[in-house]
Amino acid sequence: MVAQPVQPVRTTRILAVLLAASLGLVVALVAGILVSTTGTSLAEAFLYGGGAFAVSMTLFLSAFSAVGLV
Repeated sequence: MVAQPVQPVRTTRILAVLLAASLGLVVALVAGILVSTTGTSLAEAFLYGGGAFAVSMTLFLSAFSAVGLV
């Protein structure tokens, strides 16, 4: 049995999505930390972070799609 090589296009797409997710997590953490310093509750900071993750993930995937990576 010979294993089929992974196609480079598929690998690039997977790496682009993982990069977008990693950058989205960084944005979410920064947003959550900044909001929590204003005195809001932990739940509100978590919601702001989740919203920031969703928006940034959408923007990163759209940008990668426009470039042709995804």
